[in-house]
Amino acid sequence: MSRRVMRIRTMAQAGQAIREARLEAGLTQEKLAAKAGVSRSWLAQVEAGKPSIDLRKVLQAFESLGITLEAVRDE
Repeated sequence: MSRRVMRIRTMAQAGQAIREARLEAGLTQEKLAAKAGVSRSWLAQVEAGKPSIDLRKVLQAFESLGITLEAVRDE
């Protein structure tokens, strides 16, 4: 399994990361939504970078795709 580091600072970047990982995994929005326990319309909003999204659900989507988050502090 390869490891890719993504810098996520905005909801648009989080949505892009989810979309890219979903497509790489060969999942439709419907299949990922079911796997993550969220609605397809919610997932579409996340992928579009909508700013008022529940972080808990974003984390569920990341987990369903095998994406882990690490805190990195720039010095």
